[in-house]
Amino acid sequence: MRKTICVFILTVLLIGNISLGAEELNEESLSRLSHLLKKGGTAGVQLPSNEKKEIERLLVCILPDKDYIGENKEWAISYHDMEEGDFFQVDLKNKGDESFNKDMWFHILYIQEKPSFYGNEDFEGYRGMGMKDVHYFILVGNVEIRAVASSQEYKNDNKIKEMLKAFKLKKIENLP
Repeated sequence: MRKTICVFILTVLLIGNISLGAEELNEESLSRLSHLLKKGGTAGVQLPSNEKKEIERLLVCILPDKDYIGENKEWAISYHDMEEGDFFQVDLKNKGDESFNKDMWFHILYIQEKPSFYGNEDFEGYRGMGMKDVHYFILVGNVEIRAVASSQEYKNDNKIKEMLKAFKLKKIENLP
């Protein structure tokens, strides 16, 4: 059994609103995000609350931006601290909607040890796999992004894959 410690996302929404303004995408932000992902993904390590809030804020810099998702949509991000590695739940929702409704949701995981095999499809130069019109998973460097369509509007392979392409994939791949 391959031993991977990963960042895994649950379907719990962030309680309260996080300010999800555009975090500046610079080397310092990416380096800090990488450090926190690795630290949180280590078994037995629990991040203090200030680092949890920081990593939620920094994650925005690799997500599709407002120009792509639209002004009527917003991201809800939850960081979960677990014994075997931390994880993110990222939901694409209608702006201001505090219900559990979401258009798409994502699990973003940091994989400490990359698997020798991941998916059988090429996705923009990365490995991927999925179920048509339901979900698609990709491995970018040591980060796995799992995209799942919740609403009928997004239950379309092209829409799911286009959303994944809108992530800052090169920045994710090059996390220090």
